Amino acid sequence: MECEICGVEIIGSPRRVVVEGSELEVCAKCAQYGKTPDGWVPSSRKVSPVAPTPVIKKSKRNFFREMDEEIIHDYSQVIREAREAKGLTIEELGMNMKEKASLIRKIERSEIIPEDSMRKKLEYALGIKLTERTSSDNMEHGTLLQGTTLGDIVKIKRK
Repeated sequence: MECEICGVEIIGSPRRVVVEGSELEVCAKCAQYGKTPDGWVPSSRKVSPVAPTPVIKKSKRNFFREMDEEIIHDYSQVIREAREAKGLTIEELGMNMKEKASLIRKIERSEIIPEDSMRKKLEYALGIKLTERTSSDNMEHGTLLQGTTLGDIVKIKRK
């Protein structure tokens, strides 16, 4: 587990503190920047022995990998051309996708950018790809290539 302020790997149990109204699990070094939440006091509890349960590790989805894709700049033209190539009207496409025709019309006129759920429906219904992978070379990372943490962003006020 990583400290939610500085990003350091926490050895042992993390400390739970409240920093400006947000409850965070932090390392011992960063615990000084917050207060323990009301009603929470670390205490030892008697735990009755139970048979060990098998630990099933779930694969972690990398949400940042999904964020590397952005919608293409000429999405409205691609949607219109694909719809016309299939010989569908806006109303027919809307009925096939179970969406309002007015929403599809606004997307085709570039008045709105489709949300992810709508984008996926359009891609499936028309057999097109509306996203492109962006380069992650120009993204700034935190120290030691661990990614940006709360500590990279927040400036701590001293009293």
